[in-house]
Amino acid sequence: MTGFTIYLVYLLAGVVAGLLSGLFGLGGGLTIVPALAVALPLQGVAPEHVMHLAIGTSLAVMFFTALYTTFLRSRHGDMNWPLFRHLLPPVVLGTAIGAFAGGILPGPILRSFFIAFVAYMLARALHRHYGKSKDAAARTESAPVMPSRASRLTSGVTTGLTGALLGAGAAIITVPYLQAAGYRIQSASAIAAALSAVIGVGAGAGYMLGGLGATGLPAAAIGYLYLPAFAGMTAGALLGSPLGVRISHRMPEAAQFWLFLAYLAVVLVAMVLPG
Repeated sequence: MTGFTIYLVYLLAGVVAGLLSGLFGLGGGLTIVPALAVALPLQGVAPEHVMHLAIGTSLAVMFFTALYTTFLRSRHGDMNWPLFRHLLPPVVLGTAIGAFAGGILPGPILRSFFIAFVAYMLARALHRHYGKSKDAAARTESAPVMPSRASRLTSGVTTGLTGALLGAGAAIITVPYLQAAGYRIQSASAIAAALSAVIGVGAGAGYMLGGLGATGLPAAAIGYLYLPAFAGMTAGALLGSPLGVRISHRMPEAAQFWLFLAYLAVVLVAMVLPG
């Protein structure tokens, strides 16, 4: 694969990441990590560094993508800032733990964790959809309620921890969590985007600094941040984000749910096949 083709893949993956960030509040990590896991070995990157570079670069891209998506969501009136402030401290705690763990875990362990977690999210979403009782459905349709402090602590730490270890955004935890509390998917996605920006800047800095002493990294890398992929994917993501936000306001929630499931299935297959 030529250098031009690789950089075109980075740009297109960034557009898709931005689109899905705007649509689901994902931050783009579940697109960027699989794309880099495939592209980096084709560029001769040592296997032991592939997942660390993929996750570190994904987190850096996610910061800019999620920050822009948060701005767009806020402009559309989707953002619930008081709820965001309640969720922020435990997410920061989880992000710090995840960034530290991600820097010391071997690449194959990170890849296995990524695959296992995406599979879990897919199964959980299906279970919630088909196993939801009528009473649960009625609660979802009622007025939103502020989750308890203990619930926010558990959800927030889990969100930050998995986001840092996966290079992914907050949506995989936060969106279903807030929907179960009665919040619209647009509002849940807005909060997830803002939390994804927090995860991106905190964990991204951790991966970049943690990789400064690693040997055998590409010349264009700063720690576990690969600059060519970061530049191409960030540019693409900023193009795709506004389209994702617009689509989310026109697409029925049921359609968004099935699209989200299809996306998770594609990511799972893309990560399993190369292994």
